[in-house]
Amino acid sequence: MREPSVRRYSGRSVEEWKAARRERLLAAALELFGTDGYPATSVERLCTQAKVSTRHFYHEFQNKEAVLLAVHAQVIELAVRSTGDALRRTADRPVRERITAAVDSYLRTIMADLRRARISFVEVVGTSPAVEEQRIAFRELLIGNVRDLGDTAVERGEIKRKDFRFLALAFFGAVNTVVYDWMLAEPRPPEQKVQKSLRDLAVQLITA
Repeated sequence: MREPSVRRYSGRSVEEWKAARRERLLAAALELFGTDGYPATSVERLCTQAKVSTRHFYHEFQNKEAVLLAVHAQVIELAVRSTGDALRRTADRPVRERITAAVDSYLRTIMADLRRARISFVEVVGTSPAVEEQRIAFRELLIGNVRDLGDTAVERGEIKRKDFRFLALAFFGAVNTVVYDWMLAEPRPPEQKVQKSLRDLAVQLITA
């Protein structure tokens, strides 16, 4: 018995149209939340930017908060993947090299696109309980990476045991403040200079 054919429109299936529509909405959210800000962006503006009707918007997302959660999740996935890849690539390297690689990968991911930086360090902070929960969960993933890196270095005899969770909290608090200040600065300092300062701070905190 033949499988039922998939209904197609202009060469695309319904599911392909839905996926493309969702991607356009997420691209619109990255642009508008990352430039004008989350509070200043209405559902109607998102739909206009994405060329999607409001009816179709609500087929994809429950509300504007759900779009913020989704676009922030994309930023999180990119940052976690790049940081994890850096740590795996340097698994057999000395701790200073591992810290440098991980911090560089994380900061390049966030700072390469000011829209991602604004969403990560401004728009998601205190927006709602659900968004705050996601933000804290992301921070805990990064803290977990620091603790694992530190524990491995201790086992290898490279450094003494410390409170790596506290050090990670201190470092990511510094990242939030420094990157936010960098975003607002006129003229803006070269991102490489900011990244080097934060990289050196991370090395000092964990290895000193």
